[in-house]
Amino acid sequence: MMAVKKGKQTRKTSGQIKEEILSHLKKGPLSTKRLSDLLKSNWSTINAHLEELEREGNVREIYSRENLKVYVRSDYPVFYGLPLDDKKLKDSLFLLSRIIEKWREKKKQAINKTTMQKIAVNVARNNSLDIPVVRFHYGKVLTAYLEPGKYQETMRTYEIKEPPNSEFIEKAVEKEIEEGGHSNLAWMEKKNQYKAHEDMKIFDLSDRVFYIISKDRDDRTNELLNIFSNILLFIPTSERYSYLFEKYHEFVRAVYFIFNSKEFEKKEYKKGLLNEILDTFSSIWQALTTEFFFEDIEPAISKEFEEIVDYIKDSKTKTYYFEIDNKLNNLLDYKTSLTIKETKLDETEEKMLNILLEGADEE
Repeated sequence: MMAVKKGKQTRKTSGQIKEEILSHLKKGPLSTKRLSDLLKSNWSTINAHLEELEREGNVREIYSRENLKVYVRSDYPVFYGLPLDDKKLKDSLFLLSRIIEKWREKKKQAINKTTMQKIAVNVARNNSLDIPVVRFHYGKVLTAYLEPGKYQETMRTYEIKEPPNSEFIEKAVEKEIEEGGHSNLAWMEKKNQYKAHEDMKIFDLSDRVFYIISKDRDDRTNELLNIFSNILLFIPTSERYSYLFEKYHEFVRAVYFIFNSKEFEKKEYKKGLLNEILDTFSSIWQALTTEFFFEDIEPAISKEFEEIVDYIKDSKTKTYYFEIDNKLNNLLDYKTSLTIKETKLDETEEKMLNILLEGADEE
């Protein structure tokens, strides 16, 4: 592209400015102000070009508050668009690309994204690779991702080259594919990971909740109550998780109340109540695993990007918290409309129910 000359100064064309913006955004999300400083151009000019790039589908806004806007490339291959260290990003993408290629070579089929990630986690962990692994909604994954069907385009865009230990990585990938027992079935890959990692117990319990509620059985309640109670034991009690711990406790209390109501015994009520319970649990689970994700990724974020990460986390968690408050309030409201049934409980069940109902009365 030719630059436009103005007197003795050379003024960049719109195309050149947009190319420079996209180039800087290869390293992760940046604010409009930071891009303005990097390109030595005023804020309004950069903002106008970013809005144009967004309309073209090349960038997306991931945070906005008053005069602060943060953008990331639409093809930036890190969950939530977080700014991953450049070397860690490239090493992660190289590993994922080799898994895609080796799976096709060995299995004669395309790999699904879940299987790709589960293999990557095992290779990274079993071989002490300096590649970030995080807990996310469906278990452990790398912080970076690739679309198996169009990964080569991403590899070219981010100029991924073979690292010095590429031969070692390829052998490790081959071994995991041959000996790791991977099925290329997403549900089985998740289940196998949950059973193989000690810190995945809460994920296995969560998976059971969704499975049990999906089955139309009359004997589900006792099993669900047991699982919901056990999950509470695995939610961290640190300040970071205090809101979610409190809300989950309220959720379990509401579930005990609903399950022990006369209305819940009626078929016309049960299905709707179970769906509301599952919907509320799902929002809590999304928020909890998002918190896991941000806790795990923190060591891989350089200090210069910490503020942006805080902005993104704040935006994500507030959305989930708003959903939780609304859905949980709806569940707790049932204490005014449902009737507790008279049942014979054993000593432990009666003690638990009394504690939960006392808590409900205090609200």
